[in-house]
Amino acid sequence: MKKIFIFLILSSMFMLISCSGGASNPNDIVITGSSSVSPLMFKLAAKFEELNPDYTVIVETSDSTIGIQDTVNGNNNIGMASRNLKEDELSGLDTYLLCQDGIVIIANKDADISQISEEELYNLYMMNTAVNGITKSISREDGSGTRSAFTDLTLIGKDNPLPSTVEILDATGKVKTSIMSDASKIGYISLGSIDDTIKPLAYKAKGQNEYVTASVENIQNNSYKLYRPFYIFTKKGIELDAGTKAFLDFINSETVKTVINENGYVAS
Repeated sequence: MKKIFIFLILSSMFMLISCSGGASNPNDIVITGSSSVSPLMFKLAAKFEELNPDYTVIVETSDSTIGIQDTVNGNNNIGMASRNLKEDELSGLDTYLLCQDGIVIIANKDADISQISEEELYNLYMMNTAVNGITKSISREDGSGTRSAFTDLTLIGKDNPLPSTVEILDATGKVKTSIMSDASKIGYISLGSIDDTIKPLAYKAKGQNEYVTASVENIQNNSYKLYRPFYIFTKKGIELDAGTKAFLDFINSETVKTVINENGYVAS
């Protein structure tokens, strides 16, 4: 009887530990989700560790939907998403707006294109209509927050599925690599992931008279129309550990706003 009693106590302790978050080490903060949020999160994690050396932040990249599932299932401390959350997802989460981020249409550096309109973009993706030598298009996988936001903003794949001519890739880095290897392709990535390995295209949304480049300033003044929110979130109804609380307090600091804006995002 005594052995059974001890076993039940140990089992209860294990269940409490398992339900309290994704980190097995109490000084680890596990953050999972969107590959678009991850580049910024790595920078924020490094700054947080610099200011809070007792903690280690572990950032695991997947996509927005997996980040949500991880959080609801207690497999992380904090989740990341690069899209608006759906009503049924919000019921299980406490959410925090991290920043706004531009979605940028990108091409190979050697491609003979520097700008694209909403209509041209739609026709390329949905009807395979070439534009300025671009004949191939890339999109992200189901579950990607970037794809969800891109679809909502451009209507590409909204009412009809993407045709088989569209290449589907499951991470920001893979999109960039594919674009770098082929001057006939375009795709889309986060503004904060832009570097000199690819060419960002100016964009003209429906109703606009001119092409607009993606920038923090143009997102703030709403002249660049392709932008979406970055969210982080915790599981609703649980007591947060000290490390998670410290990280959330850090996210609201002026230090973080500076890091966000310096890296091409728009602090909330």
